[in-house]
Amino acid sequence: MKKLLLIIILPIFIATSCTERIDIELEETFTRLVVFGTLTTDTTRHYIELSKTTSYYYNQAPPPVTNAVVEISDDLGNRVLLTEEKPGFYATPTSFFVIPGRIYTLQIELEEEINGHRYYEASSAVNAINPIDSIGLIYQPLWGESGFYEVTCYYQDPLTQDFYMFDIYKNGELLTDTITNRIVVSDDFFNGSYTNGIGVGYLDQSKERELLFPGDTITFRGSNVTEEYYTFIWTLQQETGFQTPLFSGPPANIKGNISNGAVGFFAAYSVAYASAVFLP
Repeated sequence: MKKLLLIIILPIFIATSCTERIDIELEETFTRLVVFGTLTTDTTRHYIELSKTTSYYYNQAPPPVTNAVVEISDDLGNRVLLTEEKPGFYATPTSFFVIPGRIYTLQIELEEEINGHRYYEASSAVNAINPIDSIGLIYQPLWGESGFYEVTCYYQDPLTQDFYMFDIYKNGELLTDTITNRIVVSDDFFNGSYTNGIGVGYLDQSKERELLFPGDTITFRGSNVTEEYYTFIWTLQQETGFQTPLFSGPPANIKGNISNGAVGFFAAYSVAYASAVFLP
């Protein structure tokens, strides 16, 4: 009985002892450049997005950074100048793609300084990816409210250490359209092996967007990313996800790869696709 009373009283004590008001003074004028962009082996228009950090209480979209000179180059000396398609969004030509084995560098020159800097850059290597043999769809009725369809992948992993990012499309619509929804893994547990049906995505049949009907096409995209980008995504997911225990450490800025104190990430990587038609 004494132990039971202690278990009941302890949460009440914790809840009632943490009610002191603390006013935190936030720096409202400190601004940094925010950069996010990815290049892939797909031949398409790729985007680099530039914006500014804002106040904690700013309730609008971050202000875009316009009129910048944005250029992509590789380690063989090839260069391409991006055009500003809309405020803050800089696009490559539609014929652009990256080549595995090369290193790509992003260079940014701003019209006006941000936090004392006009020039920023970042680099990313492009690792090769093997073709994907096929994917499958396995129904897991005991998972969740209405069951899940597990997307399974059949793929020969190379002997090198690799880091992968998984994306799922349904009828051409990207379902993993935010970084927090994507799966990133290292190949530590299957390095050099045939995956033979590893789970790479999950479709919750209680969600309208993920609900499958006969004839739906599911496409899986696997990306071989750098360890640095893998760490960036994994850390971001940990920072923005549910934190336990109750008094976990405070959130902090995620380490990116942009120079001169900018935040964000520039990544270049190879991709491979496989599709399956849902026929229950």
